[in-house]
Amino acid sequence: MSHKFPIANKSFGQHFLNSPNVIKKITSPLPAGVDAIVEIGPGPAVLTRNLALYGLPLFVIEMDERFVEILAPIVSPDRVYRQDALEFDWDYFLKTHNLKSIWLVSNLPYNVSVPLTLSFLRIPQITHMTLMYQKEVAQKILPNDPRNAMGSLHALTLSQFELFHVVYAPPGAFVPPPKVDSQVLYFKRRQNPFVQLEEVDKYENFLRLVFANRRKQLGGILKKEWGAEKATQCLERAHLETEIRAEALTFEEVLNLYQAHSHYYS
Repeated sequence: MSHKFPIANKSFGQHFLNSPNVIKKITSPLPAGVDAIVEIGPGPAVLTRNLALYGLPLFVIEMDERFVEILAPIVSPDRVYRQDALEFDWDYFLKTHNLKSIWLVSNLPYNVSVPLTLSFLRIPQITHMTLMYQKEVAQKILPNDPRNAMGSLHALTLSQFELFHVVYAPPGAFVPPPKVDSQVLYFKRRQNPFVQLEEVDKYENFLRLVFANRRKQLGGILKKEWGAEKATQCLERAHLETEIRAEALTFEEVLNLYQAHSHYYS
């Protein structure tokens, strides 16, 4: 399969997927129980055509007006949103369509992939996501080797989702080819998250502090930010040595330290 693509718009970070194998892996299987599909940045509809075959309500968010004509035979015009995904009004959208379980699919623009992911994480109706990232970013979300790989992005997404590798996509899978390798991840929202959604902002701020200098000894970082007494008590409650580096923490240890921090004044 080969598609004829328009000239990519660099300001939108466009690289059009052209690999039948990668397209198939992104668009199948349909997650159980979803009542709608939302695609971010469908472009020339290489994923959209497959997604439409499921017969579920399909919505697309696309900034580039050049693709409206291509999408028209596949997606109902009232389900095509010509907007910036970063500015999309999810509250209004969800109330309007009364959706309970959404599968979000996207070959994400690499320059905004992290802020988009963090916004999706906060929307409970987005229960499943299949998302393409620059491989370097994907490895921060789901490291191949967990040793000394803990970071804020991994700890944050793991608190809300089960994470799975789907497929790697080399530069040759795109037109034009990017200068980096890509990776697709699948997210399945936890029915019982490790951190409640109303606490996610607090948890994220905690993670940014802990992992700001992830290769330094954690005790020194926390004593500087929290003071010696609080840092010592929190580390002891979490059963952590002051010499441990943040990158060497397990997810369970991150959660234990967060709980110790949260309960310090209680």
